[in-house]
Amino acid sequence: MKRFLFLVVDTLQNQMEAKYQEKSMLTDLFIENKFWGWVGLTGIAISIGIIIWSFYPNDES
Repeated sequence: MKRFLFLVVDTLQNQMEAKYQEKSMLTDLFIENKFWGWVGLTGIAISIGIIIWSFYPNDES
C-alpha cells in the first residue's frame, strides 16, 4: 500500500514538472530582444568593472 501511494505521488509530481514553465523577464529579454539583452548585460559588466577599478590602488610615487 505504501509503495502504491509513493508511485501515485511520483506520477503526479512528474506530470506537474513536465507542465511547469518558468516565465523570466531576463530570459524573455534574451529570447525576444537579443540586442537589448546583450546591451544590458554589457552595461552591467562595464558598471561592475568601473566599481572594482575605482577601488584598485594607484601606483603614485
